[in-house]
Amino acid sequence: MATYAIGDVQGCYDELRELLERMGFERARDRLWFVGDLVNRGPKSLDVLRYVRQLGERALTVLGNHDLHLITQHEGFERRRKDDTFEDVLNARERASWSTGCALAG
Repeated sequence: MATYAIGDVQGCYDELRELLERMGFERARDRLWFVGDLVNRGPKSLDVLRYVRQLGERALTVLGNHDLHLITQHEGFERRRKDDTFEDVLNARERASWSTGCALAG
């Protein structure tokens, strides 16, 4: 069993999958620690979130500033910025259920 730490995916789904393939990631035995910024900047934030969610307990996620920015938009606390690239996430049908699975440390 291996544990890999990956940071700053930033919506780059294709690149993430290529990286995992090159590393030899085996979903049945390995774990992934995502250390901030799964979304924004890249073109496929929704695909990244869906993939990480599919991993279930094989993935641990720490929120980064881009992830927090997405949450603040989802909750209506911030407005969209012109350089945001996660409109696909905000329009996703399953979006409302994602925030219910989050735990915040105090």
